[in-house]
Amino acid sequence: MKAVRLFEYGGQLVFNDVPTPTIARDEILVKIKSTAVNHLDLVKASGMARQILPIDLPWVPGHEFSGVVEQIGGDVAACAPGDAVFGTSEMGAYAEYLAVKPATIAKKPSNLSFEEAASVPVASQTAWQGIFTHGHLEKGQTILIHGGAGAVGAYAVQLASHAGANVIATASGNDEAYLNSIGASRVIDYRAAQFEKVLGEKVDVVFDLVGGDTQKRSFLVLKEGGHLVATTQPVSQEETARHRVSGAMMRLAPSADGLGKIARLLVEGTIRPDVATVYALQDAARAWKDMAGNLSPSGARRRAHGKIVLRVA
Repeated sequence: MKAVRLFEYGGQLVFNDVPTPTIARDEILVKIKSTAVNHLDLVKASGMARQILPIDLPWVPGHEFSGVVEQIGGDVAACAPGDAVFGTSEMGAYAEYLAVKPATIAKKPSNLSFEEAASVPVASQTAWQGIFTHGHLEKGQTILIHGGAGAVGAYAVQLASHAGANVIATASGNDEAYLNSIGASRVIDYRAAQFEKVLGEKVDVVFDLVGGDTQKRSFLVLKEGGHLVATTQPVSQEETARHRVSGAMMRLAPSADGLGKIARLLVEGTIRPDVATVYALQDAARAWKDMAGNLSPSGARRRAHGKIVLRVA
């Protein structure tokens, strides 16, 4: 089969032939239709975080996918060959086939294309677990989402709004109309104003997808007893104690049950995916360059929102 591999930290992505995976009794073999590009893959590949995010080289990137079940192990009863599925894997989705355990996949929403479905699992589950599992968000509460127009942020806005929360997001002013359209009641342009100076109220939950000084200033707007959930860096326990709030850095714990709930919301049209660009698998290096350029603080931000997806088949 064809796959994209990295042979050395900081090296070039190589598209070539590798053996098709064999599956254990508790695994399924998925014929990959699409996979999505995540910033985490770029971080791992660079080697900058190898002490906490090591990879075995040569390495096949890719943590989310959509596809069709090709084969199932003898102990698998949750799906059958021919089922259209989507989900997450520890690695390896930049390939034509992937061996994965059923505990991290769900049936693909019938109303989504394979490209759309591949963009969903990581961002949507991170958002769900961030605001509900760790943030304990409830109906009627107010949540502040930093980086609301990003892939995770957009799902957080939609899910929080659907749950009956008052949603405030920080983002570029260019994203205001988009965020309003998916459920934000207020958008604060982080380039034009400091959120803590213009907010005018304290919030129950802060979902921090930015980190740095943004996280430090977030303590100023949290109600006593509130929750600060971060995805990019640890939360200062000294600050949480001083402000009498709780705070934690989360890491995604994928689950078939959680992804199944998200799939139902997608089928209902309650939430929707956002795909920015689709590249062919062999153009993964171009897709990475696109993402790196879009994230670069020194360059003009070319794309406001949406995931980059790789079409495999």
